[in-house]
Amino acid sequence: MTPYFFAMDRINCSRWLPVYIADMHLLEDTAPEVHQEFMQGNHAVSRSCQPFSQICTDMALEQTVNLDSKTKGGIVGILKKPGALERWFLTAQERTAITTATKELCGICNSDSKPAHKEAGLKRINRDEEDVKKLITTVLSVMSNPFDMESVDDGVTVPLSNLATGVVMPQDVATRLFNAQELGMQEMNSFITKRITSNKTGFWDTLPKMKIQTLASMVKKVQAKPSEEKLATVNADRNLSARLLIASKSRDINLRDLLKYELSSVPCALAHTDGSLRKNTKSCLLSVLEECVQALPRLPTINSDEPSTAYVLDGMAAVQMLKSAGARTFGEMGSSYFDVITAPLEKNNCV
Repeated sequence: MTPYFFAMDRINCSRWLPVYIADMHLLEDTAPEVHQEFMQGNHAVSRSCQPFSQICTDMALEQTVNLDSKTKGGIVGILKKPGALERWFLTAQERTAITTATKELCGICNSDSKPAHKEAGLKRINRDEEDVKKLITTVLSVMSNPFDMESVDDGVTVPLSNLATGVVMPQDVATRLFNAQELGMQEMNSFITKRITSNKTGFWDTLPKMKIQTLASMVKKVQAKPSEEKLATVNADRNLSARLLIASKSRDINLRDLLKYELSSVPCALAHTDGSLRKNTKSCLLSVLEECVQALPRLPTINSDEPSTAYVLDGMAAVQMLKSAGARTFGEMGSSYFDVITAPLEKNNCV
């Protein structure tokens, strides 16, 4: 794990994890009893008989001794009163003993009576299985299967891409990412040699950064004004148009047919130039629809010789308007919503 902290430029973890590991190697000499307990597997605490439920020691301390010694409000309000604060700390163990005895008296400290782990329940297991099946179905039927290597020729390097955004990582950047463990190991060995086993470099001196890019860092979003984004899009289209014009001189390319399509790697109406999806509000779509069609205050009566009419309803607006609709059950609320939504349709012979 430590090489990855160096590779990903996690300064604090990179600086102190080698020190912590060195202390653990000396634990047999500095604290032999603790070392013996650790070797027996007693480095976690199990408060129940359920499997996969052990917790770390500091969390167990918070859930037992510190929790039982707490009072309503804690030390809030008594920080400026030394006498009250001292009495609060001196009686902490007594409060813990009273709370523990009360729990034992009520029979709520029996670890065997605790329910099973929530992730081991039948409903959770079935839901996880269904999620896995849906994911596999989506990858195989909806997406272009990124794990299918049969159609790839031998010796061809498959580019590293993001399944969610479709952003493709350049080969040189992907190579550094693949070698992150090796690069981090080299930096870690250099850190130990120069700063821990010797004093060639000060321990607190600035650590050099590897600056290894990931798929997340490549699509790092920068706040930009709409005018700047339009300028970037125009520049990208201009550069691509120049390349197409040069290519048309040496290749059989019909620019008239080619310019019928968008000159970008992604559809600009759905995604930004970096491949990330655009996000907007539903009201913007409504204003676009109103510009293209004639919006009427109420639905007209539909006849056979007239064109079809579309009825657009904002479901969330209806929920905010009706609230619970005075219903006592979900069935009654669904019926009320259905009546309100279909009322305009029934009056105009739409259904």
